[in-house]
Amino acid sequence: MRLRYPLLSAAGALLALAGCRTQDSPAPDYGNAYYPVAVGTYRAYQVVDTTWNNYVRTVGTPYQLREAITGTYADAAGQLAYRVERARRATTADAWVADSVFALSVSTNAVVLNRGNKRTVEAVFPARTGRIWNFNAFNNNSADTVSATTRSYRRVGAPYTTAVLGGTARAYPTTATAVDTALNNTNVYEDNLYYLRTYQQVLAQGVGPVLRRRRRFEYTGGTSGALPVPGQVFKGYIHRETLIDAGSL
Repeated sequence: MRLRYPLLSAAGALLALAGCRTQDSPAPDYGNAYYPVAVGTYRAYQVVDTTWNNYVRTVGTPYQLREAITGTYADAAGQLAYRVERARRATTADAWVADSVFALSVSTNAVVLNRGNKRTVEAVFPARTGRIWNFNAFNNNSADTVSATTRSYRRVGAPYTTAVLGGTARAYPTTATAVDTALNNTNVYEDNLYYLRTYQQVLAQGVGPVLRRRRRFEYTGGTSGALPVPGQVFKGYIHRETLIDAGSL
C-alpha cells in the first residue's frame, strides 16, 4: 500500500493541533482512551443507508463492516502507522470479504486517518466540550482549508446509548461526540430551511468509535420559487455505522 503525504509535516501539524481552542469548561481528561488503537484488535459495525428521492424514503439492506488493526509500519515520515484492514459481509452468517485498507497514526495529541491518500484528523486530545480543530489539517480541498477549524467536541464525558434493528441496546457511560462545525463555511456544515449537511462521530472511552452518521438533505426540488416543506426531504441520504462488536482477532 503506497501512502502519499502533502508537504505539511505530520509533526508540525500535530503540534499545531495541540493548540486547538477550547470554548467551554474542561471535562475529565482521558487522553487517547477515547480512540484506542492496538494491533490485533477489531471493531465491527452494522451499516444502514437511507435515501430520499422525490420525497420517497428508501431504507437499504443493512450490512456489516469490520475494521481490524493487523500490523504497523513506518510511514513516509518515519512515524509509526497502524495498518487497518476493512472487510464487509451481508450478515453474521456470511464470511468476511476484504474491502479496503487504510492507516491510522496516533500521537498524544491526535488520531489521524489516512484513507485513499487523504489524511483527516479524526480526534484530538485531551477531549474537551467545545474544543475545535481542523479536520483537514493535512489537506486543502473545496470544502475546507488547511487553516480552518471545522470539527468540534460536544457532550464530552456524557453517556450515550446505541441500538440497531433487531439488536440489543449498548450503553456507554463515558463518551465524546465529534461533529462538523460551520464557522460560516456551508461546504462543511449547513442546517437551514433548504439544506441539511451534518456529520457525527461518537467515541466511547476504552472502545473508540461507536457511531458514525452522515446526513445530506435537500428540502426542495430546485424548482424556481419552490418553498420547502418543513420536515419533508426531497432528496438526500443518511449513512449510519453503529458498533455491534469489538475485541481481539
